Amino acid sequence: MSGSHEVIRFADLKPCLLLQNGNYLYKIPFRDGTAVLKVYYGSRGWFSCLTKSLENVLLAGQTSYMPKTRLRVEMECLALWRKHGFRVFDIYPEVRVEAPGCPEGGYLLFEYVAAPKLIDWLNDQSKSAGERLALYRRWLQEWSRRHDIAIREREPRLVHENGDGKHVMILPDGSFLWFDFEMAFRSPRRVAQHVSHEIIQYLWFLRQSTPPEISGPLIEETVRHYPVKERLRQAHDYFWRHPNLLHRFGRACDRAFKAKARKPSSKYSVARLIREQLERINA
Repeated sequence: MSGSHEVIRFADLKPCLLLQNGNYLYKIPFRDGTAVLKVYYGSRGWFSCLTKSLENVLLAGQTSYMPKTRLRVEMECLALWRKHGFRVFDIYPEVRVEAPGCPEGGYLLFEYVAAPKLIDWLNDQSKSAGERLALYRRWLQEWSRRHDIAIREREPRLVHENGDGKHVMILPDGSFLWFDFEMAFRSPRRVAQHVSHEIIQYLWFLRQSTPPEISGPLIEETVRHYPVKERLRQAHDYFWRHPNLLHRFGRACDRAFKAKARKPSSKYSVARLIREQLERINA
């Protein structure tokens, strides 16, 4: 950020702390309003960052957890998602922040947006179940459009690695704002599998985190209104018949020996419910 021409200084960021979750997020006064300062040199120590990086890179096919890599990946994803018409946070790369614990090249300054998250909206019982499910159907269309682009362009950075209902906001005009891109999948050859992972991850999270009037019809609503049914079938197969035989064997062992893998709330169960619903609507 050597080209910065605006500098903001803080003697102490602790009173501004918004969230500590591996990074430090600060809600700070900025110009005539507020901004969010994300410091990637967060609460994890170097050994912990290195250990998680090895796990990500060697086992999960993801980018490194090291601070500078997370910052770089986040900037790449913000630009890429914005290019394809997906609303993401604006950033202020021209602004330099000087404060204790905020190293040069180790932070980003984001716009501050106050809006409910997808999970908050689906849990808001002041709205009717019909109203909440109608918004969910609209969200499915944008979700599917992004998956279309990711697969067509073989672009793993368009898959939401941190996929759940907590990292999408509903803006006042009804549009969706996506955030948290500091890690991404790496392999262009496996984008379809990454999309399958994201589908199951989102549905698993939403199904266990919403009230019965939403979680009950969630899978049926998804299967009926997600445009590409074959992609949902592939999501099932990714969990139950993974193309990599070693992965398939590992998941078979997981289901055989771990009680939580056999629970109705498990990701395997979500995948099975998708298949059953697909068979039902095609019967």
